[in-house]
Amino acid sequence: MASKFGILGKMEFLQNWASSFISSVNPAVIHNIEKYVAIKKTVYLNSLEHQKGDYLEFGVYTGSSFCHSIKCFKKMEKFNPFQKETKFLGFDSFEGFGELDEDDKHPFYVDQNFATSYEKVKKRAERTLKNWGAGCQLVKGYFEESLKEGPSKYGIENIRIAFIDSDTYSSSKCAFEFIKNNVKSGTHIILDDFYSYNGDPKKGVTLAFNEFLSETEFKYRKILDYGMGGIVVVLHR
Repeated sequence: MASKFGILGKMEFLQNWASSFISSVNPAVIHNIEKYVAIKKTVYLNSLEHQKGDYLEFGVYTGSSFCHSIKCFKKMEKFNPFQKETKFLGFDSFEGFGELDEDDKHPFYVDQNFATSYEKVKKRAERTLKNWGAGCQLVKGYFEESLKEGPSKYGIENIRIAFIDSDTYSSSKCAFEFIKNNVKSGTHIILDDFYSYNGDPKKGVTLAFNEFLSETEFKYRKILDYGMGGIVVVLHR
């Protein structure tokens, strides 16, 4: 009896080649490519709704996601008459995590994996923006210090998109405390490490997100999953 999958189903060398190629690709590459697609989809959906407000990123690292978001906003300008009013703000220590609480400790979340150069990231972001829109600002410091005075310190009134890429519960908690009074129905939130800590909902960014929901009475719909454990949600009342 002939296979329903045709001759391709019998070409074992093709399956072996595909398996070898995919297994050899660095997981970070797969994650980042899917993350870039997720950011583009998020900016597109947000722009279609003519949302006003700023883009905030917590955990900038080398600035790749931050700069990609700027590029997407520029490309989507035709979909939103308010697009150029958006400010881009990124928050990071640029030195790694610092001292971690016991519950935040994780084998991958160590300083040597996440330290980077503030000056290089700043130049990269400014070069990407090229004086388009309302400008960008990178804020250096650990979140418990840089975020404690709230959004008004940075001229933030409305938040269109918040990208929470700060990995641990403590830093994510600071980020959600910072944004909770300035998000609204239609705000998109990107959560890059939603399934970390073995998927435990009582740890990491997942715990911080659930506490944010209970404190604000926002509800959400999940739009998509991406990469190695990231999700995108949109808030509503």
